[in-house]
Amino acid sequence: MKNTILLLLMICAAGIMTAGDAFLPLPQKKGGMSLMEVLDTRHTVRSFQDKELTPQQLANILWSANGINRKNGKRTAPSALDKREVMIYAALPDGVYFYDPEMHLLEKRLQKVSSADVRKYCGKYPAPCYLILVPDKAKQPREIFAAIDTGYVSQNIYLAAQANGLGTCAMGSIVDRERLTAELKLGKNIPLLVHPLGIPR
Repeated sequence: MKNTILLLLMICAAGIMTAGDAFLPLPQKKGGMSLMEVLDTRHTVRSFQDKELTPQQLANILWSANGINRKNGKRTAPSALDKREVMIYAALPDGVYFYDPEMHLLEKRLQKVSSADVRKYCGKYPAPCYLILVPDKAKQPREIFAAIDTGYVSQNIYLAAQANGLGTCAMGSIVDRERLTAELKLGKNIPLLVHPLGIPR
């Protein structure tokens, strides 16, 4: 009887979790290039192949950017006063997803927040994915700290992209920041940086 109840609870939980969500594999934390090799070869990329990222590539980049790397919930990127205010949205052809680093069941989770293709509002470079970095003002009201913390996440994206055979560039000149803010329903928060991401052409 207990096993039956447990099974039903697991099925219900799975149903709640998968509604409107996209799941990613766990990030690959072993192997690959050394840090010194990544630093030696890191460069800005502005031209990308017309090829979508695999779930594994996206999982690796998102976790590297600002995922949880300790049991106490702290992140791969530092943040002033441990506010953890930098939010990451992934703009893909089928819509925009929010990266939730705290979902620690079987897989990392992306929550779909819009079905619109907002990549055209992000940057001028055609890319299969744009990562949108948004500091949460409610968590970190001091703009200078929010900007510094966003920079840490941005650098992690650069390094992780190079280590995973991908290319990227950080862009503060967003094509249509107002429209992008509206599509993501950000309220008082605004996108600070965007990263086109893909396989270098």
